[in-house]
Amino acid sequence: MPIEPTGREKNGRLLLVDDEQGVLQALKRLFYRHYDVVLANGGDEALTILEDDSFDMIISDMRMPGMSGAELLKTCFEKYPAMIRVLLTGYSDLDSAIKAVNEGNIYRYISKPWDNDQLRDMVAEALESKELKSANQRLSAHIVSQNEELERLNRELQAKYEASSDAVGEAEAKLQDAYKNLRHEFDAMVHILVGTMEDRMAEDKGSTERFAELVKTFAKNVGLDEAQINDTYYAALLRNLGKMSLSDSVLMKAIPQMSNAEKSEYARFTIHGQTSLMLLEPLQNAANILRSHMELYNGKGFPDRLAGDAIPKPSRILRIVCDYAELQRESNFLGEPLTEKDARVYLLKLAGQRYDRELVDIFEETLEIYEGQAISSRERLNIADVKEGMILAGNLVSPGGAVLLSSGTQLTERHVAKLQGLMRQFEGHEIFVQIRKPPEDDAGA
Repeated sequence: MPIEPTGREKNGRLLLVDDEQGVLQALKRLFYRHYDVVLANGGDEALTILEDDSFDMIISDMRMPGMSGAELLKTCFEKYPAMIRVLLTGYSDLDSAIKAVNEGNIYRYISKPWDNDQLRDMVAEALESKELKSANQRLSAHIVSQNEELERLNRELQAKYEASSDAVGEAEAKLQDAYKNLRHEFDAMVHILVGTMEDRMAEDKGSTERFAELVKTFAKNVGLDEAQINDTYYAALLRNLGKMSLSDSVLMKAIPQMSNAEKSEYARFTIHGQTSLMLLEPLQNAANILRSHMELYNGKGFPDRLAGDAIPKPSRILRIVCDYAELQRESNFLGEPLTEKDARVYLLKLAGQRYDRELVDIFEETLEIYEGQAISSRERLNIADVKEGMILAGNLVSPGGAVLLSSGTQLTERHVAKLQGLMRQFEGHEIFVQIRKPPEDDAGA
């Protein structure tokens, strides 16, 4: 049954399903302050509620009399596909839970007993991702409406041209104004998405724009035409869109540190990015570039294992710049950061294997003349990976909410030792910190 309203604005609607009242009440206490919460004592009752009401997310226990949680969420996927589905399961049910993830397209399964902080973070992250997708859909609908208006103005322009040449100028001006407004709104929405991604990835504000400008300069030097350069630029801006739904445990790890399951989850981020952008007609070419930008010239990339010239040239361009930036980060695919100089040496060394040799040569020439700063100096790390000499780019906050170290602190050996103790104290919690690496000259001083 619905809980009483608290008087504050809620952030979403949750349907919680379990046959044990104690579990339902524990979940209710966890979420009712921030969400509209409705409780159901089993699968049949949940489906009855869903016939008359809608929810952003359903969280169901696996083992219940009659209909299991897996069966319930599979039915919800078929009837209410837009609703996020989460399964609570015991350790003994893990095999069934993994099967249910595939059959019911379940967003996540959570092992019991759950960690309150992790469960709250997962719900907030899932609803934020759902809102981002809704924003994409709203933008798509708006663009469709604007396109229809442009078509109407085109027809009107043609009619006025045939009727009177004096009216042509006015109609043409309206058409141009409509196009300018559409383009302005479109660019504004793209940069809203970029800002959301920078927050999620803990990157400097504006760093994505600087990265995309380097990609754009590179694409011009390669000789792409204007339309391809524009598509490649938008692909660079939105390259991390598919990572928005990744868990922190995957997002903040170097690939060599990932389990096979985490690698499989990570390898689908380009497909998720493509799927999100395909809704928007002006970004469909950029979406296709995104899908293939993690392919490698030797055919060992993902998701389609394309090789050589089968990889679109804009995707090959974007992969080179992505790796150039990634190699200078702490959590990169090598497991340790490289200097800017060593990152360039790595690209040259792997030219013809990971990368298109001709494009690597052009990128080297581009870097020689490029004056912008394309690499963010800010990064989000697990405290297990922090090192002496790193500088905090934000406050370090404990799982209990206490500020332990303030932004701007340069970590000493004593700090690192204390953080290792904190990690042991809060075992089971993942604690992240934003760091800013000092300039290479300072670091080597």
